[in-house]
Amino acid sequence: MGRLFSRDSETTFERSETPQVVCLDDEHAEEVLGALQSETAQSAFRALNREPMAAAELAAELEVSVQTIGYHLEKLVDANLIEQHETVYSEKGREMAVYGPATEPTMLFFGTSDDRRALESAFREYASMLGLGAVALAIRGVLWPLKPLLDWL
Repeated sequence: MGRLFSRDSETTFERSETPQVVCLDDEHAEEVLGALQSETAQSAFRALNREPMAAAELAAELEVSVQTIGYHLEKLVDANLIEQHETVYSEKGREMAVYGPATEPTMLFFGTSDDRRALESAFREYASMLGLGAVALAIRGVLWPLKPLLDWL
């Protein structure tokens, strides 16, 4: 897809190697699950993890209104799942925020806060041995079958 906006620089970002762990009994878990409850929000989140974009650009890619995308972007930002990476100007000279993945990735853990210390320890151990990318792929493989449960929530 071609760019809707001319950018002087490409957005780059660095991810933290240690994710924020959110357990189901954390107050933040409801916010994270709520932000990702719709298919549009999930599509927006996946698209922004592939490539940071402005709201209008994302709306065009997902074929939804800018208002709809704005609503989901606000929820995703409030849940700390995405963040504003830069401001660019449209061809008409309007300021546009460019959104992308949060610097600190979020790991939703289907356990309680009592298990957090053991999970964080195991994550650090595996991440140091395999690298963050391999751990993320392994976690995705484990959690992907739980997608119907997330859709239900």
